[in-house]
Amino acid sequence: MNTLDLHAEEFRQQGFTVFRSALPPDQVKLMRNLAEDRYQACVADPPDRDTLRGGVSLMRAFEFGSAFRDVLELEPVIPLVETLLGDDCHAISQNVLRIPTGRSIVNWHIDDALFFPFLAGLAIDPTEVPVYSLNVMIALSDIPTDDFGPTQVVPGSHLFGRHPDYTSRLPSGVEAVSLHAQAGDCYLVNSQTWHRGAQNETDRTRYVLTTAYGRRFISQRFYPFLNYRMSPRVLNGAGPRLMRLLGSHGKGPYG
Repeated sequence: MNTLDLHAEEFRQQGFTVFRSALPPDQVKLMRNLAEDRYQACVADPPDRDTLRGGVSLMRAFEFGSAFRDVLELEPVIPLVETLLGDDCHAISQNVLRIPTGRSIVNWHIDDALFFPFLAGLAIDPTEVPVYSLNVMIALSDIPTDDFGPTQVVPGSHLFGRHPDYTSRLPSGVEAVSLHAQAGDCYLVNSQTWHRGAQNETDRTRYVLTTAYGRRFISQRFYPFLNYRMSPRVLNGAGPRLMRLLGSHGKGPYG
């Protein structure tokens, strides 16, 4: 198997896979600084607060600068995304999680709807279960231990066919793993995989860029939704693949 096939196999079996050193340190630092600047602007200026959700999630990161927009087609990650979702997939959202001391999203969850409830209790070949959406998460700060609040996942849970209880505890017998990372590492997580962010117990803020991708029929989630209009500044200089990832599609079955 080549590297792409190995990552695809792990993703289908486990519900996640990891790319090490996907971004160089200078780019990581730039993106972390841009995110912090945006956060400070949101706190200081009420009109900007619509991009800050729950005090920790900075929405529409592609608006912050080309560094965020261009990472939408990051190599070698995007070929895997397209392998799993199809070559007409697009970005659903792009947010930066800024997790200070004592905060995180500690309840176990999946993202959005439960796609395959009929899988509950069935023995099934993971390669036969389609992938409809996934998260590409890039650590913008070092997350070497559980104290730093890493993303935690339950391997194979994308095949459980059920929601986790929305609490900080897992059912008896269900085991999780922590995705420890160095700044620049990237991990892909199936939207159906049970996951959460452990609480940040350190005195350092945790930064993670999260880009969600979906198949063509999965709608984009750019707040404020119906009234959102992408700025020409975001589209300036984008090539055909990037334009499609941003949502530019040809005519299809519904229009």
